[in-house]
Amino acid sequence: MNVAVLGLGTMGGEHVKAAKESPHVERVYGYEPDPERRRARCAELEIAPASLETIMEDPAVKLIYIASPNDEHVPQAIMGLRKGKAVMCEKPMGTTLSEAAELVEVVEETKGFLQIGFELRYCTMYLKAKEWIDQGLIGDVVNIQCRYYCCEFHKKDTWRSRNTGSFLIGEKLSHYLDAQRWWFGASPESIYSVAAPKVVPYFGHRDNHQMILKFPGGRVGTLNFIMYLAETMHHDPLIDMLEKQSDDGHDLQYHICGSRGAIETDVFKRRIRRWQFSDAPTCQESKIVETLTFPPSDDLQTFHNSHGQDLRVAELVATGREPEMSARDAYETMKICFAAERSEDEERIVRLDEYSY
Repeated sequence: MNVAVLGLGTMGGEHVKAAKESPHVERVYGYEPDPERRRARCAELEIAPASLETIMEDPAVKLIYIASPNDEHVPQAIMGLRKGKAVMCEKPMGTTLSEAAELVEVVEETKGFLQIGFELRYCTMYLKAKEWIDQGLIGDVVNIQCRYYCCEFHKKDTWRSRNTGSFLIGEKLSHYLDAQRWWFGASPESIYSVAAPKVVPYFGHRDNHQMILKFPGGRVGTLNFIMYLAETMHHDPLIDMLEKQSDDGHDLQYHICGSRGAIETDVFKRRIRRWQFSDAPTCQESKIVETLTFPPSDDLQTFHNSHGQDLRVAELVATGREPEMSARDAYETMKICFAAERSEDEERIVRLDEYSY
């Protein structure tokens, strides 16, 4: 089949790379709204330039990858679905929750293929955590803690730094909220989110978020995010990137606590560990019983496997199968993102059932 990539920035280039590697793809087209940039980027990426109209009207183009600016996600996805294309779309799934709901409705109306880019569900580290949970190795999951600290990498005067509202939650933190839904096997009942005053003055959006999510059965999830703490990243070819970042303030860890054990995922240590709890005469004992590490060569597959997700989506479309994450499933994650923004704006706990659909 032929495919097209809409939006040829950094992520668009990643989608192109995966499409060119797929055994199911014959030809790749690229689209940028500015014709001159379109020609230049397509030449760099060694793909064929095409207008949006040409892509949508070409029956040989079976799949489109959308990596356009956020406000184009839903219009382009709906256009593709109505033209009979399968759609793989980056987050956020709409700049408003009503947009996301409209997209779900079009998917169900057209019976089309839509998958939103929640690639953590394709990462070996997080898949191993899911495997251990499903095997019952830590008992019932009761508490998930996520700590994520990074440096400012949006840069001044870019569309990302100029964005406002829930942009950072929907585009970036949606991954780490979605993983909690996935591991708990349920959506939260409520969320309370706060943000301290901004430190990065040129951001249109907040630069930190501290969230507490209440899941069914009294279970709790948290997300603690700061986007400026870590040392500014300057790549050094003589120093392993994660090794440097692991001791300069960068942190991305989950602690998944169960009734009979716990799991820790640590991106900057390239490691996942499992604890086992047991009864002892003087206390409940905890022991690390399993540790897996991942080589630097597998970094993207380990914790940010958008490439693997792209390849898988091409395979699913080419072989006539359903998406592995439904539109309604993705919508549930986006609902958390917009509820977090409302919680910060209105300074209150927000119940997810306040959003009817």
